[in-house]
Amino acid sequence: MRSLNTTAGRVSRLCLLGLPLLAVAPLAQAQNFETYYGERPARDGSEDVKSVRYCPNKGSILVGTRVNGSNGVIEVLATRVDDNGVAIWQRAYNIAGSKNSTANAVAELRSGAGFVLTGAVQPTSTVADTFLYVLHVNCDGKVLWTRLLANQGTGSRAVGFDIVESTGPVIGPVAQTELIVVGDENMPAPAGAIHGRIARITSLGGLVFNFAYSQPANPQGIRFRAVTENRSSSSNLADIVVAGSAAWSTNWVNDRRALLFRTRSNGAPLCNVAMGATDSSSDDYYGITALAANNFAGESVLVGASRANTAAPLVYLTRFSAGGCAPLVQSQWRDTTDGATAFDVVESPLLTTGLAPSIVATGTIAGATVQGDGFALTAQDGNLGPLGAQFRYSTQSTRRETLLAIDNKGTRFVMSGSTFSDWDGVGDGQDFYFVQTDPNKKTQCVREWDHTWSPAQLPRVEFTPPVKSMPSIKEAQTPEFDAFDQGYCCQFDPG
Repeated sequence: MRSLNTTAGRVSRLCLLGLPLLAVAPLAQAQNFETYYGERPARDGSEDVKSVRYCPNKGSILVGTRVNGSNGVIEVLATRVDDNGVAIWQRAYNIAGSKNSTANAVAELRSGAGFVLTGAVQPTSTVADTFLYVLHVNCDGKVLWTRLLANQGTGSRAVGFDIVESTGPVIGPVAQTELIVVGDENMPAPAGAIHGRIARITSLGGLVFNFAYSQPANPQGIRFRAVTENRSSSSNLADIVVAGSAAWSTNWVNDRRALLFRTRSNGAPLCNVAMGATDSSSDDYYGITALAANNFAGESVLVGASRANTAAPLVYLTRFSAGGCAPLVQSQWRDTTDGATAFDVVESPLLTTGLAPSIVATGTIAGATVQGDGFALTAQDGNLGPLGAQFRYSTQSTRRETLLAIDNKGTRFVMSGSTFSDWDGVGDGQDFYFVQTDPNKKTQCVREWDHTWSPAQLPRVEFTPPVKSMPSIKEAQTPEFDAFDQGYCCQFDPG
């Protein structure tokens, strides 16, 4: 890996890539662009992105998984970039020394101690069991510690899908905070059964709790995809609020319900709601954000998709009450020709522009017209309907890109996913795909998204979830390796 810590190093690398020297403009001024990162012959897919706020030199960090084409090893990949999209470092990790580990989420620690990642690891190639893990690396990507969380029993396959640092108080003289991790555990029996997982650990790797949740009447269970904290109606400690899905038939293919699941700070179930009708359609939540603006403070917005039978999916948005699980507003958004799914959401920056409070969601458009375009939509908090222009990205390629994650970057936004367009022209089938916008959600390569929207009113169902505790956490060692490749898929714009 070549160092890009100096301007000379950046110029050298950009010239080799054939990129304009404009890309070495002062980092204090964030730019807008679309880039890719990943090595041939590996297939690299990003699952999450965060704007870096506390580590020196700021920038952004992307995490995901790469399948190494030279040896077949599946490993965690993290790429930290500066505000111009130039890689500061790129590292691969074999969690617990495994040849099969993935990453789905990353969070930055407010102390400036680096980043925490979660995903799945198969420690032993001869045993199919996988475990939810937490990896802590410093601001330079160097491993500090790894923890594996126990499953309910042998034969299970667990995976972490999201991680956040708790907003709770700093504990003890070493400035210890707590991390909240959510994910799934695929059970060995009955076939197809999935239990939702929530774990709370300290920022030093100590276990607070590790719980599994299921449905009382449907053994197929529930699955968790995203987590936030939000204001509690009865405690100074924030509740844990989770987005996911609940099985509502004898399998996970038909009649899924979009699930909001809320617990106390200690993991004790508080309330839940499964949204959807009793039919063969399916509804899912994939992303969640807590609201802080004006009259919406303490409420939560969840995003995902609704799919009726074999029809193309529609973006599905829901705003829920503060302190509880009551749905207040629902809407559905349709692409005019293809299907669209929202995977992540953030609250818009609280600006003094006179605009209504809003959220920005990202996701992917795919179907008969395009194999993949990323999009970003802005919806008013009040009715979850459009506010201003809506945009789609990756429009300069063969249209085979996905966007799965979004974060605020000051007044701008960063988004990540995968590109399947081989921008290098060297047979590299999949790379990390990264979008950094201007304050209006634009890059030089966007075009407006043709869509329709309407209010929605899906029915709701609640249940009382059984809970199981797994009071065990295991320390592990994780090797790290340098990786490098990058380039622009939409030219750098200093605007």
